[in-house]
This record gives sequence, C-alpha cells and structure tokens, in this order.
Amino acid sequence: MDDDFWNTSSHSGFNFEEDEILPAEDLNNSAFSTLNGVSSELPIHAIISKACLNLILDDVKSTMPRVVDSPEETIKKMLLGINPNFHNYVKFSDKRCLLEKAIESCDGNVILSVILYLKGSLKPNLFYLLLSKNKSAIDHYANYLFSKNDIDELINLHSFTGNNQFMKLICQWLEKGSGNKTALLDKIERLCSSAKINEPQNKQECSELIELTEFQLKNKLSGSVITTFADLCNKEMSNNEGLSNLRLFQKTYKIDNDTFDWVLLNVLASLKLWAKIVDIFIKNSRFTNKQTINSELSAELFLIGLNRHKPPKTLLENLLKCLSDSEKAFMLATKLQCHNYIIQYYITRKDRQCLIQYRDKVEAQSSDYFLIEGALKSSDNWKN
Repeated sequence: MDDDFWNTSSHSGFNFEEDEILPAEDLNNSAFSTLNGVSSELPIHAIISKACLNLILDDVKSTMPRVVDSPEETIKKMLLGINPNFHNYVKFSDKRCLLEKAIESCDGNVILSVILYLKGSLKPNLFYLLLSKNKSAIDHYANYLFSKNDIDELINLHSFTGNNQFMKLICQWLEKGSGNKTALLDKIERLCSSAKINEPQNKQECSELIELTEFQLKNKLSGSVITTFADLCNKEMSNNEGLSNLRLFQKTYKIDNDTFDWVLLNVLASLKLWAKIVDIFIKNSRFTNKQTINSELSAELFLIGLNRHKPPKTLLENLLKCLSDSEKAFMLATKLQCHNYIIQYYITRKDRQCLIQYRDKVEAQSSDYFLIEGALKSSDNWKN
C-alpha cells in the first residue's frame, strides 16, 4: 500500500458511519464521563475484562527473559534472611549444586531448608542418592528427624544411604521410648531386620538394645542405660540390697567404673543413706591402717558431688581425713566450708595468726568460734 495513503488527511480511521467527533467541551458531558463520577479517566476494566487483561499480561511476561539466581546468590540471600525461590531449580544438577553451596555456608538452618526442599521435590531414590554423597547433609537431616521423633524416616535414611555413623542416634531415639514398650520392641526388631544393618557392630548394638528393653519391661523401668541404672540403684538401695545386681547390670551394659560410682553415690546421697556411703566407699588401708576413699572418682569430684546433697559436715570432715595429701584436703575443706577441719588444721600447725584471722569467718558464739577461743587460750606454743 502506498505510504501517501497514511499521510493523507482525507483518509481518517475509525469513522464509523461518518459520526462526528464531539468537541472537547461536549466530551466532558458525555456518557463516558459518568463512568468515573469524579474524573474523566476510564477504569481499565470498563474497557477490557480482568480475565483478558491477565491473559495479555501473562503473554507479556512469557516473552520477557526470566532472571534466575545462581545457587551462590540464593544461599547468600538466605543468609541475609531473604526467603528463597527454590522452584527455579528444576534440573537435578542445579539442585545438587544448591545443596553443595548450602553445605559450604556452614549454616544449619540454610542446609536444612535446602534438604527439606529437595525432599519434597525429588523422588525418594534421587533424594537419598543426593544425600548419600554429602556426609554433612546426612548428619543434619538425621538430627532433624531425631528431633521430630520420626523413627520411620530415620530408618529409611539409614537403609538407603548405608551410612552407619548415626546408628547410635537411632538407638538413642528408641531408648527414649514411648509408653508402650511392646511397640518399642517391634520398632527395634524392624530396625534390626533392615537391609543395611548387616554390620556386626550394628547387630550387636541392636541386640543389646533389645535386651535392655526386655529388662525394663521385666523390672518396670524405662529410659536410657544410665537412667535405668539409676532407677535400679534406687530400688536396690532402698530395699537395703547389696551390689551384686548392680555389678551384673554394669557388666552387661558396659558401664564404666567412674559412671557406676557417680550414679551410686548420688542415689545414696539423695536417699540420705550416709552410713551406706561410708560402708561402700570408705576402706581401711592394709599398709597404713588409715581409711581411704575407695572410688574411681577423684577425691575432689567425690566430695563436691556429695556436698550437693547437703550431708552432715562431720561426714565431709571424716572423708577429708582420708586424703593423703593434706594440702589438697585443706583446699577442699575451704571450698566446702568445713570449719572444724580448717580450725584443726591451723591448731596442728600452731599457726596462731591464721587462727585469729579465721575467727572472723565463723559465726560468733558458735561451736567453731568457741573452739578457736579455747585453742588460743590453752596454748602458748605458737609459731607466730
């Protein structure tokens, strides 16, 4: 078509049936102005429907280039607290890269967020395959499942990845148990029969766990090995039983001597069985005929642990006398505020000045105060 056609004023477009165009002053009074009521501008939906407008806008959007953040940029935004748009990562390779960058960030929340997205967007076999290549990802996901008490998914993770390092985590969850011990046994047996549990160590752990659960069922106990042992100590000591059953339990479940002594000491002290503590833990030396503390615990840990239960001061002072190192015993006596022991220490060393200074630290008119006063008056053979 000739260009003159468009440039000639005699050809006007959209002149339907030669209608006249209203002058501008008349246009304000036309029917179109009533659509708005206030302004002569027409609302967009008076000209085109909302549905048609959305179609046009979607068409425009589809023709515009879409900017997708790189995995590095997405992780950086997450670290800044910006919610990510994971749906842009469609390819498996992109998702793998996203997980790698999340692990590099060393941020637990970021790593877990990415893992949970992958869990919901991948088929199980691909999800576990991806996790199996990343030890850190397995650790984070396993701990998350442990916190959620999701034993079924934890077993699946164990089975698919073949990673046995969190076998103890599964056992810990099972040890926490539920009200129904029979159901707990079923779960343990199902765990033991899983495909990836053929390693001897894992089978042994499961076997020991089954044995523990059966023991708890028989004795109406619950909890971890240590919790069960503490309950057993309480039961045996309350009934004035000996240590034979406790030693058998220790041997069966491989409780070390330090833990055995610590649990037993605290149970006896909580029951106020002070004489029993002396009977079990204080022995006469064959060579010096002097009493000693017979425990795998250090003297400091033993005495401080006992002191938490507010035992009689005379018991603490007698235990302090069992120590061969007098200087160490004196330091412990100071920490435990065993006044009588400290006063006797100064008297033995004829240290008059320290005794006078210590008098200000004891309660006036108390037995300790009068012990100091009597010592100061009765002796003149002081070193200072």
